[in-house]
Amino acid sequence: ADELGIDFVFIPLYSPTLNAIESLWKDLKREISPTTFEGKEYFGKFVTEMFLRLCHKLSFAVNRLE
Repeated sequence: ADELGIDFVFIPLYSPTLNAIESLWKDLKREISPTTFEGKEYFGKFVTEMFLRLCHKLSFAVNRLE
């Protein structure tokens, strides 16, 4: 990390508003809730595709970069 100029930022424990993954999980659960799956293969594919789509949303990271 030092060689790449990466600074670590430690967040306080139990701070979901500061942890980027928490908002992703909230959105993922919202997408999964109304959906009925035919089997675990379909569920796994849905979760993977939705997770990747949500990770790539710009709004997911904008507030974290400021």
